[in-house]
Amino acid sequence: MSNYFRKSIKSSSFLLVANYATYGFQDLLYEYLLKQKVQLLTKINLPLPELPLLQHIEVTNVYLGREEKTKIISSMVQPTTASYLFQAMQYLLIVLASGKSYDYVIAQNSFLAFISIILRVLGKYRHVIYYSHGLDRTRFGHPFFNRLYQLLDTYSATHSEYNWCLSKNMIAIRKKQGIPSGNIFWVPASIPISSLHREKNNNSHKIIFLGVLNDKNGVGILPDIVREIQKKIPDATLDIMGEGNMKNEIIDKVKNLKLEKNIRILGNLTFKQFKDLLTYYRVGIVTYKYSTQNLIPTSDSMKMRVYIAAGLPVVITKGFLFSHEIEEYKLGFSVNYEVKAFANKIIQILSNDHLNKKFRTNALAYSKKLDLTEIYNKTFLAILRKKEK
Repeated sequence: MSNYFRKSIKSSSFLLVANYATYGFQDLLYEYLLKQKVQLLTKINLPLPELPLLQHIEVTNVYLGREEKTKIISSMVQPTTASYLFQAMQYLLIVLASGKSYDYVIAQNSFLAFISIILRVLGKYRHVIYYSHGLDRTRFGHPFFNRLYQLLDTYSATHSEYNWCLSKNMIAIRKKQGIPSGNIFWVPASIPISSLHREKNNNSHKIIFLGVLNDKNGVGILPDIVREIQKKIPDATLDIMGEGNMKNEIIDKVKNLKLEKNIRILGNLTFKQFKDLLTYYRVGIVTYKYSTQNLIPTSDSMKMRVYIAAGLPVVITKGFLFSHEIEEYKLGFSVNYEVKAFANKIIQILSNDHLNKKFRTNALAYSKKLDLTEIYNKTFLAILRKKEK
């Protein structure tokens, strides 16, 4: 990048705030800005009530690339709605008590963006970036709270200087809300391709599922898919990496189907633990249950993009915007959310070396076009240039 960019971003200060469960967008932003050695970088990780692997708040400050010891603050994770509200208030108080102010805050849900807007009024921030992961119309158990959540999303989007969207579907929504195109940026669920090992070929019969073990991710059919695949490819195996409220249900199903030798449930691995292993799988699967109301249609699939970056062909539930990419760029297959539909396409990839190599070659090439480092470079450069005007 240009000297202008390096000087501008290094002289800026950033605060990152998100509800945190596992390795994701918060980490990717932090790692990127850490490498830029920005003037001041603060990361606030709040527990994610739906998946409370983190049980407390973590606050980390970095000055010109020097990281201080992380501060731990007690919080709450249940019940879900009350936890979100309580944590939002904690976030407000943490920033007010810190004595610090920032050029930019990047807030990763509507609650946190709303509090960030308040803190901007109070002089703690110059600019609010609302990084929307999508709009879940069924997030809470009561219609009133879901409607309030949607109104909060609209308010946060229209009162933030900049909107980042994981999905291009959210860009259309933001434009309808009257937000200028120049203040909306597509920042998908990609990763820096340099962070993964990438092999050009793989002839194993190993399958991978990476993600939260819940109903939205459709994990209930994973054992049935493997049982169906076994009829044609007896030595096929599936590794399941992740945690969630359906973990015990899957373990029981694996035992009932006598698939203990074919399915390993590895739990929640860190990115560092799995990043160099992915490329040695033959295919990655994404079993979302199709919905038009939950978060997925207006979000992006990080597991899909991680698979592609590692060179894996993908078999994914059809109907989502990101699913079309798999077919359009010949990176694998999109199928109905059905056991045999998934199993048949996975069998094709496992048994056809030519097809597998074609998909893998396409995935390695396509992922370069969505290298997150380049996306961050272009996005921050555009925002920093607006700051100068």
